[in-house]
Amino acid sequence: MPNRAEALEWEGDSDPPLRTAIIDAALAIADEEGLGAVSVRRVADRIGRRPMSLYSHVPSKHGLIALMFDRVSAEMLVPEPLPDSGRELLHLVATRAFETYVAHPWMLHAFGHRPPPGPNQMRRGEQSARAVRALGVTPRDAWTALSIVHEWTMGHALHVVTLREDPALARVVEQADLAELPEMARAHAAHTARSPQEQFERALALVVDGIEEGLT
Repeated sequence: MPNRAEALEWEGDSDPPLRTAIIDAALAIADEEGLGAVSVRRVADRIGRRPMSLYSHVPSKHGLIALMFDRVSAEMLVPEPLPDSGRELLHLVATRAFETYVAHPWMLHAFGHRPPPGPNQMRRGEQSARAVRALGVTPRDAWTALSIVHEWTMGHALHVVTLREDPALARVVEQADLAELPEMARAHAAHTARSPQEQFERALALVVDGIEEGLT
């Protein structure tokens, strides 16, 4: 799918109401039915317009996904003023991202469309970089630290969403033969005794501990 970042105008305060309505409708469809259900035709039907009339406001489905992704990325931003503690800020950055992915799971699939980074994503990246810098990570290792945190956050969110949407998968583990797989059963039982948020918090603390020990 071509990258049309150069032809894409990001959302602003002066956006026409119709353009805002297009993005609103696309987000509602994605939240209700998943990213695969989003199309220019479906959005046009939802807002009572002809499909061709939408292209003067969004260049393509690819551009629409990029606008959707950047709109929801605003939910990941940590409100100003940011905490001085790098550990606290990194925790907030990761937690807000995790909660956003779980609330809007289609975002995890949107990465496959390679949406160009919008202003909210760039601001989120700046907040993340400030967090690892305040943690004491050198510029040489900053991107490594960011990758570790963001990839763990996305991976755990994908795990939570997958089990939520496919309960049969969870039952496969729960109904495993305890005599044959005792250690796995013991670990799984202890793991599921915590809520997904508690699991995330515990693992994130270990991830940040590792970054502090290995990269500062």
